[in-house]
Amino acid sequence: MKAVKIILKLLAVIASLFAVTFTIYWFNADMKLIRTVYEKLQPHYDNLEKDRKL
Repeated sequence: MKAVKIILKLLAVIASLFAVTFTIYWFNADMKLIRTVYEKLQPHYDNLEKDRKL
């Protein structure tokens, strides 16, 4: 009986993690977050003094 409860809890955790990661994938949330971070950091890197020109 204890093993069944443990297995059910494990399956619930796996299903929850799958639902969360699938939602992140479906809405492309990881790339949206990276784009926001990139846009916040870009002005900093644009203002750095360059030691050579391309």
